[in-house]
Amino acid sequence: MKHKYLSILRTQLEEFQASKSEINDIVTDYEQLYEDALSTGKTDEEVWSMLGDPKNAAYELIDTLKLKKEKSVRNKIIAITPFLSLIIFFVLGFYYDLWHPGWMVFLLIPITSIALHTRLKDGIVALSPFVSVVAYLILGWGFDLWHPGWLVFLLIPMVSILLHTKFKEVFVAISPFVSVIVFILLGTYYNLWNPGWLVFLSIPMLGILNEKKLWKVLLYEASFIAAILFYLYMGYTYGEWRYGALGFALPLIVGILFGDIHILWDNQLEGKYRQKAMFMASVVVISTAIFLGLGFALNGWAYAWQAFLLIPMVAIIAFDKVRFTALMPFIAVILFFSLGYFFGLFYISWLAFLLIPIVAIIENA
Repeated sequence: MKHKYLSILRTQLEEFQASKSEINDIVTDYEQLYEDALSTGKTDEEVWSMLGDPKNAAYELIDTLKLKKEKSVRNKIIAITPFLSLIIFFVLGFYYDLWHPGWMVFLLIPITSIALHTRLKDGIVALSPFVSVVAYLILGWGFDLWHPGWLVFLLIPMVSILLHTKFKEVFVAISPFVSVIVFILLGTYYNLWNPGWLVFLSIPMLGILNEKKLWKVLLYEASFIAAILFYLYMGYTYGEWRYGALGFALPLIVGILFGDIHILWDNQLEGKYRQKAMFMASVVVISTAIFLGLGFALNGWAYAWQAFLLIPMVAIIAFDKVRFTALMPFIAVILFFSLGYFFGLFYISWLAFLLIPIVAIIENA
């Protein structure tokens, strides 16, 4: 246990690019503290609790470390990026009248910092929002595909899942996002909103594959397939989609019989958990309703996607300690796009992204 603790501490300090001598000194000190604690009769668990999580300990030591990255070439590149971006922006604006979309060069500032000071996996995840924004704007301005171009934003959670999820769980984890993409494309280009929604059944059908009992998997999958075939048969043959929907009672019955589907009464979800669960369910419904309402009623697909940003924002407020640092990326995106799209201020609305580091500094100083 001591070796594991010190190994985690060393690895975290190395990620901060502390000098080798400083890392060795810190690890030696903690090794001595660990051994002293053990000599007093404490267990490994008690020592971990006393010293604190090794990763947290490393974070607390950041301010005392003389990080060699301060003198690195990477920091110099990051430091001059704002000036280079400003020069490119003015050149594009004055000489080619490309104030818009020339403002996009300012995205080089956070992109450069992320690329040069983040581990590969984390860096790819951190860069995905910027890639999505650029791709979305290209699709919108270049091809007038504001809808369904907003689907590129689903790449953000999908990239994170693909890079941080075990292989056997990946397909289930990304299935909701893939289903949304397929459903929107089927509906938009082929008007197959119905029965295109059936793609969402791939989510539970993929999830069932994790069941260890083969006979149970086969029975579940057979019930879904039978329900789908019955629904399509009744719909296309008799035009009775409503009666065809009754077929989906079959997989529900199978789930109830196996005890995998539980019916909870109100008193089984008590207090704040019940309230939060109901509240989040309401937020999802409201966000979806706003998106569809703005899209179909006002043809506002170009901006209606922002309604879905309410879901993670409300989740952060409801289930986590309220920190404006966590909320600011979403607020910045809304300000950036709304000011640009509705008022034609893309050349200056990018300043909204500066709120993210400003708020982080104020909140964590």
